[in-house]
Order: sequence, then C-alpha cells, then structure tokens
Amino acid sequence: MDNRIVLDRQAARETIKAGDSAEKLVPASPCPHWIVWPAYYQTKIRGALPEVWVRQSVYDRLLQVADILAPDYKLVLLDGWRPQEVQESLFFSIKQVLEKENPHLSNDEVEELTQNYASKATADKQQPSPHLTGGSVDVTLADAHGRFLDMGGDFDDPHEKSWSDYPIGGIAATNRKILYTAMIKAGFTNLPSEWWHFDYGNWLWAWYKKEEKALYGPATL
Repeated sequence: MDNRIVLDRQAARETIKAGDSAEKLVPASPCPHWIVWPAYYQTKIRGALPEVWVRQSVYDRLLQVADILAPDYKLVLLDGWRPQEVQESLFFSIKQVLEKENPHLSNDEVEELTQNYASKATADKQQPSPHLTGGSVDVTLADAHGRFLDMGGDFDDPHEKSWSDYPIGGIAATNRKILYTAMIKAGFTNLPSEWWHFDYGNWLWAWYKKEEKALYGPATL
C-alpha cells in the first residue's frame, strides 16, 4: 500500500487565500499545436465533456509547453475543467478500488488515501476541487504522428507507479522527465502522486509555489 500523502489540506486552507479571478474558460481544441483527447468523454463517463476547457492563462502556458517540446513530441490534453458530477464519479470509483485493496483501513484512512488520486467534489471557494477551477490539466505525450508514448503507467491508475518520482526506468522515465520539465518551465506545478496532473493558478499551485493567494476559485462553464 502507498501511504504517502500529497499535502496537508488543513495547512493549505489556513495558509492560502481563495482565488477570485474572473478569467474565462476557453476551449483547447481549436489549437493545432497539441492533441485534444478528452479521456472521460472517450471512455463514456457520465457527464463528461467532449471538449477540454481551461482558463485563458492556462491555455497560454500550454502554448509555451508546445514550443518547449522538441518536434518529435506532441502534447496531449486529456482533461481540464471538470464538472462536479464527473469528479464525484471518479472519487467514488477510485475509493472503491482502494477499499478492496486495503480492507484493514478505516473509511477515513481510505478517503485520505483516495485524495492522492482524486479530490472530493466541492465548489468550496477556499479549497475547490482543483479541476473545477479550470487551472488543472491532465496531459501526456504523443510522438510526431500522434501515437501516445509510454509513460510507465496508465492515466488515473491509483497506485504508487503513478507518483511522478516513481523509479520506472527506461524510455518511460525519459518521457516523464520531458513532460515534467516542459510543464514546470511554463509555470505549472505537478501533483506529486499523478505524473499527468499539472496546475496553474489554483490553490494546489499556490501551495506548491508557496504563494499566499490562489488566482482561481471555482469556475462555471
């Protein structure tokens, strides 16, 4: 069992002021510099959207990432702004997996472990579900022909190999490093338990950047 915890949510609540930016959500698919593959819509998750929506500043930073990547690589956008219905479904399904694998844990312990891989669905202004802010993106890499690259683990796998620093080795480790380096250079922060998850402007970003205030609170489409 992986018993690492991403962050102290209570400390974050006490430290970071809520974001209040009115910056709009914009669709990602019109841009030719990346591939948009809305993972939850493709896998028919109820309530999932056929488009990836992000805040305008997130979009601009993703353009920087596309420029940073070598021509042999293409950025793939899997998810951005996420409806609460989808967030609830993801949290529940991941919690079920972890409950079965860890029958000795209490419900509170399972929920804490689950939050390494999926936040609870909430529009709380102080600490909203990160994807509800439009400041979170789930991304991966493809080659120049659009073929998804080996990242050493599946998207949304709630296990230790999903941690960004997991020692996977080989070409997958190289691919993770390329993705991580480009995203960090463009101003994003990475959620340590998910190699695919990056943030800009929300409270998670503020926590890892040691900022006093988030830029974004909950967003509506």
